[in-house]
Amino acid sequence: MSRKFIFETIIPSVVFSHKTVSSIFGGVYNILGENGADALLYNVGYKTGKFYTERQRDTSRVEKMELLYKCISDDFEAKWGKFEYNIDFDTLGGEVKIYNSFLADSWIENIKKNQSYPVCAFISGYIAGILESVFGKKVFVEEKKCKVQGNEFCLFEVKKSFLR
Repeated sequence: MSRKFIFETIIPSVVFSHKTVSSIFGGVYNILGENGADALLYNVGYKTGKFYTERQRDTSRVEKMELLYKCISDDFEAKWGKFEYNIDFDTLGGEVKIYNSFLADSWIENIKKNQSYPVCAFISGYIAGILESVFGKKVFVEEKKCKVQGNEFCLFEVKKSFLR
């Protein structure tokens, strides 16, 4: 007895190892320098966060805090790290800590042990994209401390953006 199975993906996906991601991002920093790489990777992260959150909203049909929780728990399960949000959701100000960030840990392992500047601009933009999609207000997220600088965790400051 034979059976025919067809598997169709909703969204075509590509999976990269953490080492590959840190190698790609390391190359971007080498070519563009700190400021250029930060700008590019923040923008890519922002668009990724917005797209991901909108996709979650469409498929799970949840809103606001449930949607934010779904996105954060998915990131944890994908081994992006342990996200700790401490945000005033009325003003959208506060901070996010990430313990065991896949990006920082992989950077330390594969690129450089002690870096003078933070390297998680992609994650800064990703957080901004998620928060904007969930709450409908622009925010700016800046990494203040990075594990690659010898810190215990990566710390991101969240501020309401004056841009619209």
